Order: sequence, then structure tokens, then C-alpha cells
Amino acid sequence: MSRLVLRKRSRRRSPVDGQAASANVNAFLSTIKKLSPSWKATIPLAALIVLVTGSTAAAQELSEIESLQVGLDTLWVLIAGVLVFFMNAGFGMLETGFCRQKNAVNILAKNLVVFALSTIAYWFIGWGLMFGDGNAFFGTQGVFFLSGADNSPLTGDAYEGVYSAINWTGVPLAAKFFFQLVFAGTAATIVSGAVAERIKFIDFVLFSLLLVGIAYPITGHMVWGGGLVASWGFWDFAGSTVVHAVGGWAALMGAAFLGPRIGKYNDDGTPNALPG
Repeated sequence: MSRLVLRKRSRRRSPVDGQAASANVNAFLSTIKKLSPSWKATIPLAALIVLVTGSTAAAQELSEIESLQVGLDTLWVLIAGVLVFFMNAGFGMLETGFCRQKNAVNILAKNLVVFALSTIAYWFIGWGLMFGDGNAFFGTQGVFFLSGADNSPLTGDAYEGVYSAINWTGVPLAAKFFFQLVFAGTAATIVSGAVAERIKFIDFVLFSLLLVGIAYPITGHMVWGGGLVASWGFWDFAGSTVVHAVGGWAALMGAAFLGPRIGKYNDDGTPNALPG
């Protein structure tokens, strides 16, 4: 009798369970329909990521999982670097709006060329001065041409190289270099707006090479490279000192040396509105 009762009860519950499941499905489909087309397009991608990562974690060995982690970390570092790189486009538009129409091309050209030249300067000497092992003020190993030995992405006791200040980031050396490069170029771009319409093109190019190749890396070594300021327990999480303060100090000195734009002030010190 107990078996019969259980069977009858299970038969009575099955329609209810089916109705509940059907209600859940309908609610899910209704939610999907309310989503915008852009969100709907991400659903297959999200499902694919879940399936791939889930099957990978279950089937692969630990070393392969670590390789996947390094790959994803590297991808994220590159994406973050690209976003910082596009800050220069924003700086270019901001500075163009502050200048007269006749100088718009000059401003945009400076923001474009300065990043290319910053890449050369930072690759040639800047990176080594900033992150190479050395003294409290600048690096002395692996200084030129990004030539120092580095077995990234190994970290901790497994690390062997001359960039020990940045060995805690488990991504390849090229990714580290790119991420730091875009910040170095940003520091030079900050100065561009402060000296707009007051400096010759070639003079700004030479200044940018010195800033990115020498001045910026020395400050960066003292803060991010394990140098003097870092030994005091100082932390700069997002470049407020290394990037923006250095760029701001350089911009202030440039504006002080060059003075105001021609025609901005009268002899008695009263300002004039410059036409666009």
C-alpha cells in the first residue's frame, strides 16, 4: 500500500512540478524579451565563456590553467593600456577647444607625434631607468633598449631578472612595457595643453624626449621602482604622483618660462579675449 500511495503522490505532484518549471521558463523568456538588442547579443558570448572556462578548468592540468590565467591577465593589461592610450585623443580634443582655429592642426599633430617619440625614448632608456634594479634614484641594470633579462610571468622565488620591482605582476615583459609606456606618453601630453600656442613644434618634441626618457622615469623609479620614496612606504595606486603630478609640474614650469600667449594681456595687466 505504501508503494501505491507513493506512486499516486508522485503522479499528483508531477503536473505541479511541470507547471512550475513552465512558469520559470516563461519568466526567463519574458525577461530576455525585455532586454535591449545589445544585451541580447552578449548572451551567447556569456554562455560560450562559461562553457569554455568550465570545461577547461575541469579537463586541463594545473600548469595549463595557470597559463590560461596568465593569458587572461595579459589581455586585461593590454585592454587597460589601450584605454589609457585613448586618453590622448581626449587631451587632443580638449586642447584644441582651448586654442584658436589656426592652431588646431598644430595641437593635434603634437599629441600624435609626441606619443610616437615617447615610445622610442621610453624603449631606449626610460624603462630601464624606471624599473631596472639600481639605487634609490634610478635603475642601473637593463637600462638600454629594454634589454635586461626577465623571465616574466614567473614571480616570487621563481623570478630571475633585473626588473625585480615589477616582478609581482605575472604577465609577460612586453605587456608590462606597453602598460607603463602609455602612462609615460600621457605625462608628456599633459604638458602639451599648458604650453599650447606658446612653444615651437620642434622645441616641444625635444622637451618630450627629455621628459619621457629621463625626468619621468627617475620619478617613477623612486615611487614605483622600489626607490627612495617607495622605501618610505609611499603608495601611488593609479599614477596620481608619477603621471599626473609629474606632468603637472612640468606643465607649470613650461608655462612659467614661456609666459602668456602673445596678445593675451595689455601693458597694464588687463586680459584680452582671444578670438577663436
